Amino acid sequence: MKYAVFTHTIDNKKTKVRNSIITLIFLAVGLSASAQHLTPPKTYWQSFGYQKQPDHLQTVHYKSDSLGYEPTTVLVKSFNKEGFIIQDYIEVLGNFASKTAHNYVYKNGVLDSINTLTTNKNFNSTQKLHYDANGKLSKIISNGTYTNYADHFTYDHNGLVQTIQRKYADEQSTLTATFNHQKNYVTEVDALKNGEKKTRYFVYEGDDLFAMISGKSIYTIRFYNNFHRYNFEIEVEKDALQYALDKRKLYQQDEKYLGKLLEEKNGKIVYDIPAETKNENKDVIRQLELDKLYKTTKRRLIFSKYVYADGTTSGSTEMDLIFESKVRKMK
Repeated sequence: MKYAVFTHTIDNKKTKVRNSIITLIFLAVGLSASAQHLTPPKTYWQSFGYQKQPDHLQTVHYKSDSLGYEPTTVLVKSFNKEGFIIQDYIEVLGNFASKTAHNYVYKNGVLDSINTLTTNKNFNSTQKLHYDANGKLSKIISNGTYTNYADHFTYDHNGLVQTIQRKYADEQSTLTATFNHQKNYVTEVDALKNGEKKTRYFVYEGDDLFAMISGKSIYTIRFYNNFHRYNFEIEVEKDALQYALDKRKLYQQDEKYLGKLLEEKNGKIVYDIPAETKNENKDVIRQLELDKLYKTTKRRLIFSKYVYADGTTSGSTEMDLIFESKVRKMK
């Protein structure tokens, strides 16, 4: 959870780069959106988990079931020559078709704003970034039909992000993330305008999300087993945060421990990647994703094509029938 700020020269311009020593973001692959908490925006190619600097990356998701397969989502991330993201494009296909483009605008080498354009204009928005006299990100003001709020940042004596508080336009509700750098976890409190407070905890192991905790009298803990590429949930009745921290110690001693915990507690696997292929750079180009959170498992085949900054390419977004045949019976 340690966010350091350092300078990086781009065309002789000093640019503030938020380098996540402990990356407090949900991974593009392998974590559901529910695993996200407030963080500074990420912009540099390495913060997205890529192993080699891309010029752009194309990804297509295919729905796959007994009736066959069809593409459902197209994703394109584009970067400038210095390695900073300039556009994140999402196209949803089918009955609920839509197109969304998040455009990143830089001024004097510093991220100035993120402008979102969609086919449904009600979801258009602008995020304007503000910096203090020392060049630290101090607040982000978001404007749009459904995005009227401001994120305020505070820092500790080491210059690391200490809190991020989102204040909504109604001035009656807030969302606050507090970063515990020593114990490597984040506490996020959603204070609703009716007075209710909902708290979630995000426990990290190194750069990876290890556990997410939600609930009140009975807590649900989702463990992220990156060793076996699946997530599972269990329930505990008290001291859920300490329980997760204790399990992290055991995991540090044995990377297979979460598999043992799954069996011991009869946990429920809610997300699984039973098969994937990486290229020579160790970037993922083929993947089978099983979303088991609900009664009916959602089965997706994901194919990516990388065009790297040095001009080399790897992978394809076309349906790979050989890969599909190998994973067809995986459920």
